[in-house]
Amino acid sequence: MRSGLSLLGLMSLFTLLPCRIWAPGVVGQPAEPRFSAAVDGPHGPGAVECVIARFNARQSSLASFEIREVAEAVVREAEINELAWDLVLAVIHTESGFYNFANSSAGALGLMQIMPKTGEALAREAGVEWHGAETLFEPLVNVKLGTRYLAMLHGRFGGWEQALAAYNWGPGAIDRRLRRGHRLPRRYVAKIYSQLRSPDAL
Repeated sequence: MRSGLSLLGLMSLFTLLPCRIWAPGVVGQPAEPRFSAAVDGPHGPGAVECVIARFNARQSSLASFEIREVAEAVVREAEINELAWDLVLAVIHTESGFYNFANSSAGALGLMQIMPKTGEALAREAGVEWHGAETLFEPLVNVKLGTRYLAMLHGRFGGWEQALAAYNWGPGAIDRRLRRGHRLPRRYVAKIYSQLRSPDAL
């Protein structure tokens, strides 16, 4: 009976935890996320609710049912590409502020701010129908392609600092910097990890 009560108390404690907990990081290195039992594992149903909460807390042109569809896509595509869903969310926050019609001065479009040429190539590889640059304003397509691109960059460069810098600067530019022995640009990477550490990033 006593052990049963202890287990019940522990389960109650888990329901009060935020969407993830953090392991201590090495000084000068970003901490790696560890997911709490509150989300039923890294890609469990609780993860979708966490993503919905993040979208609802920001200005978004999406209807409630669309936000749920996008949240499910974020979690699903993160799992398919072996990424953490909160990393994908950090990129969305940094790139577009959760606004699916975002359009940068450089021409990047949508939630994950994908350049049309890159988007077309990714769509072709993923078997996604391409109807021109405006395809990137479709949030489900944008999340699918952007998450795939993140995973591809990580596979190419082998580390998140390089992969995230390449997502922002372009892989060719990062290749050239690495070949010349130049330091990686850190501002964008710092923004992403700042989002991951933010108390609001739940």
